[in-house]
Amino acid sequence: MARRRGVRVTVLVEDQSLERFAREVLLLLKFQRREMRFKVHPAGRGSAKQWVERQYPIEVRAYRGRANAQQIALLVGTEADEQTVAHRFSYLASKLRDAGLADRNDDERVVLWVPKWNVETWILHLSGEDVDEEANYRTRLRNPDYRAVAGAFVNRFHGSQSTPSAELPSLEVAFEETRRLVS
Repeated sequence: MARRRGVRVTVLVEDQSLERFAREVLLLLKFQRREMRFKVHPAGRGSAKQWVERQYPIEVRAYRGRANAQQIALLVGTEADEQTVAHRFSYLASKLRDAGLADRNDDERVVLWVPKWNVETWILHLSGEDVDEEANYRTRLRNPDYRAVAGAFVNRFHGSQSTPSAELPSLEVAFEETRRLVS
């Protein structure tokens, strides 16, 4: 796979776990480290979910203002917690409309990763643990190998394009969303 030269990616995430996971996945997808900009909720400053909701329309507006002239992408990582993944997608879409912006177009490189409960569910699943999306695994994870987990994500992402899989439903959605980055 060729390096994705000149594609700048802004990554908007709720926490450091999502940041580290996204960073490693992007590197394995051949995005260049110097072309990545991370915006992570400042810990201890209110709700991370609400912070992402406020920043999302701002970042989409910035993306759309530059997308015609530059090769850029926006990756947003927000956790569903007790909500459904579809509800988070719908709620983020409503935040765009509230800001006077149109919904995402299919040709936009605006990617939403929404793990059900949290990214720890994905990490455990990608590490070979038996998990489901009904339980919250946040406290079960200790010192994950983000590089290895990202490798599993990328391998399964590439495999998901040709064969049906038995992945977690929210991970399947993430694979679909990731195609926006690499198309």
